[in-house]
Amino acid sequence: MATRLSPTDRAALVALEAALTEARQVDDRRPPFVVLAGAFSELGVTAPRPRPTPELIARARDDWLRRLRSSERSESAVRAYRVAIGDLLEWAEREDRGGDLFEEQTIVDYLDDYHRRANPAAATYHRHFLLLRRFMRWLSRRDGVQDPFLDLEPPPRPRQEREWLTPEEFQRLLAAAGRPRRRLPGLAERDRMVLLALGLTGLRRSELVALDWRDLSLDGPKASLLVRRGKGGKPRRQPIAPQLADELRRLRDERRPSADDPVFCGLAGGRLQETTLAQIIRRTSARAGLEKHVTAHTLRHTAATWLRQATGDARLVAEFLGHADLSTVSRYAHVAPDELHEAAARLGERVASQGRRVPPRSRSASLRIVRETLGHEAQVR
Repeated sequence: MATRLSPTDRAALVALEAALTEARQVDDRRPPFVVLAGAFSELGVTAPRPRPTPELIARARDDWLRRLRSSERSESAVRAYRVAIGDLLEWAEREDRGGDLFEEQTIVDYLDDYHRRANPAAATYHRHFLLLRRFMRWLSRRDGVQDPFLDLEPPPRPRQEREWLTPEEFQRLLAAAGRPRRRLPGLAERDRMVLLALGLTGLRRSELVALDWRDLSLDGPKASLLVRRGKGGKPRRQPIAPQLADELRRLRDERRPSADDPVFCGLAGGRLQETTLAQIIRRTSARAGLEKHVTAHTLRHTAATWLRQATGDARLVAEFLGHADLSTVSRYAHVAPDELHEAAARLGERVASQGRRVPPRSRSASLRIVRETLGHEAQVR
């Protein structure tokens, strides 16, 4: 015999159904019982918090990574989140703490273990903390569970002095690329071109290897390249130093590539991979006898430093390298295309001079007024 519901029972069911319907109408995709838990509080009922599980976090991780990809976050950012969350889940399983991952003390214990186990650099530890905090806060809001990072202060952000190369050191790097240990056809030319391009454009390594010939405009008086997906998925067009443009034109005339062919290739002819690019820089800097730790980002910072030294203009550096920073400067002035092309030419002069002092070019009075009035210094990352 079916149990009959009282009028009060039926009124409660109607109220809960209305709460769930209203949530779906505003595209609230939280699990139904999480929505109903919120409705309980509106009805004056205190509902127990759902107990999170490692399985819930693992599924949420996959959802989070899909969200990052759909918002066109870089693959390196997606990988960083996947590694950080995976390390937390592995630790929780190893320590049998999976049921307590939304407790502050559990997160503190995990972070202490990670610090001892991985011995990360200060910048790495800072980023690891922020990655986990952002993911767990999103999950807490979505599923209505306690945020374990709510009262945790992040570690202080470290101040980093990035290394950069002098013009003389960069010339040594190019010279070493021209005499590789392995005598393979095209190796010296490829390595030298890659290094020259990094030093004279300041491109990120992912931006460099993604260049196709259709992205280069080399035949006009002001050569430029198109970065289709910069940081944050943003495109930008950037001038090319005349010295580099000449080299690229020569390479194009030799290869006669199609528009969709990659500019920088492996020895087998396919697109140059980021891992191979890192190997080129590592072995060439070792052969050049450089004591500095040189990476693609070192060369990016080198280009930024040379531009800052040559122009004294922080916002021009930011515009040239595709930075979203220095907004306090960019609010007061705009960078004209001619200024960017002049900046690209200065990079070429910097290499050609091999340390010889290049007389400063004239700059518009407006640039000097902006710089002297605001007094901002460039901090390029």
